[in-house]
Amino acid sequence: MTLDARQEDLAAALPDLPRWVGPRGLLLERRAELLTGPEGTRGAGYVVLERDGRTAFAVHRPTAALAATLLERPEVSSLFVPLDNADPWRTPLSGWREESAIVHIHPAPADLPPPRPGTRLLTLADLETFARLPPALAANLTRALGCGPVAAALADGQPVSFAHAAYRTETWFDLSIDTLDEHRRQGLATSAAAFLIRHMLQSGRRPVWGALDADTASLAMAKKYGFRAVDRLSAFRRG
Repeated sequence: MTLDARQEDLAAALPDLPRWVGPRGLLLERRAELLTGPEGTRGAGYVVLERDGRTAFAVHRPTAALAATLLERPEVSSLFVPLDNADPWRTPLSGWREESAIVHIHPAPADLPPPRPGTRLLTLADLETFARLPPALAANLTRALGCGPVAAALADGQPVSFAHAAYRTETWFDLSIDTLDEHRRQGLATSAAAFLIRHMLQSGRRPVWGALDADTASLAMAKKYGFRAVDRLSAFRRG
């Protein structure tokens, strides 16, 4: 079986639920590297690693061989696991820090407040403006723009708050938001998110908002705009 066929097979076996928007989206878009144990793939535990990224997602239960394979990949800094399946990972990842994350969806995303005038989708022509951004954010946005739409809210004609669809399935997308520190608490993140949500609704995809328990600002923003908690994940952070 080819790698593409294998990823297609695994994606078909995962239900299209908010908890699986990360691994299923990567599999559907062929942006994944698979880490598997000797037991095979269907029904057994495996890890979906974002190609050229540092984020991984665990599906089903791990084996000792699978956990060992993950630990041998130093570039992987985060592993996300549904909370009800996190316990088998705690022993092999005992040296990692575990945090809890809440998965939200919105019952009526089309009713969210409209974006501010001037908020728009970025294009490849905007890449030159990324030179003014912190290097880590610029690299993240460059990668995001190569994978899907990125919306930006502007200040003084410059993009300063960004929303992009980190992962996409047939009916969901993972909403990721970044704002320059000096432009926070000005409603710009809300505007960028609203623009992207409206854009993605045209293709039938609704937003999934994930936030760590420790990220009180993100949780408060999700609650303010009517997002509802529907699931929990465990986030294991290396070191």
